[in-house]
Amino acid sequence: MLCLLCSSQVQGQSNDVEAGLANIGLGAVVGGLGAIINKKPEEKTGKVFLKGLYQGAFGGYLVFESKRLIGKFAETENYAFVWPSKLINSAGTSIIENAALNTNFWEVWHLNIGFNRLQFYTKDKFKVDYRIMPFSLGAAVYGFTQGNLDFRTSLKTGNFVFINNRMTTNRDGFVIDGMTAANVIFYRIEETSMLSKNQIVAHEIIHVYQYESLSGVNTFLDKPTKKFNSNYKWLNSYHKIFYTDFNFLLDGTLAVINPNFETNFLEREARYFVNNRVMD
Repeated sequence: MLCLLCSSQVQGQSNDVEAGLANIGLGAVVGGLGAIINKKPEEKTGKVFLKGLYQGAFGGYLVFESKRLIGKFAETENYAFVWPSKLINSAGTSIIENAALNTNFWEVWHLNIGFNRLQFYTKDKFKVDYRIMPFSLGAAVYGFTQGNLDFRTSLKTGNFVFINNRMTTNRDGFVIDGMTAANVIFYRIEETSMLSKNQIVAHEIIHVYQYESLSGVNTFLDKPTKKFNSNYKWLNSYHKIFYTDFNFLLDGTLAVINPNFETNFLEREARYFVNNRVMD
């Protein structure tokens, strides 16, 4: 899925309360529904749902705070805000995933660096697990075919960032300055751009966080996946190597449902945290 940044001074969300409630609400819904799906037979549905709800809401709040830090990065263009934001975002999405799995919020943590997913297990004995996210990997491969890797910015953000001067096509009268595919960022700089390179990257990081914050929905498939694994040995081997980021498909679906740049929620949120702050 491609999330686009176009040159236009249009309004996004109106204030932090609205933006915060949106992220908290999303975390709560994903956490609550996932907890019901993954509840044990002897557990009470209401109790499980409430636990997933408030746990997911807490994760959503951390995701919101991580996006606010990216807003600070856009204002100051100081990369010191980016990695702390990434770590807070990872903590928030980890808590949402744990809520949706119907487990304690602290049992498993993860950190995505490009297409690499590191998982840290803390329940009984500390353990680190490494897997590859296939959709993110595909986006990275696509990036190398479309532009040049910005190595320094990639290190500073923990995501693959590419300079792509092919993005010259107008869309609905807007000039495309940046886009994301999964957690891979593309940008170009023109004299007509209303944002600096770092501000364009900040806008796209918000889209990366949107993609990653939906990872809780992957847990909805946890039970059927385990059943399939028991019947097919090759699936066991697959899951030892790959973590399928199905959230990529949901993220793309949300963009397709409303492709209008000005009214699409994903774009409105990115504009609120970045564009509105630097254009005021």
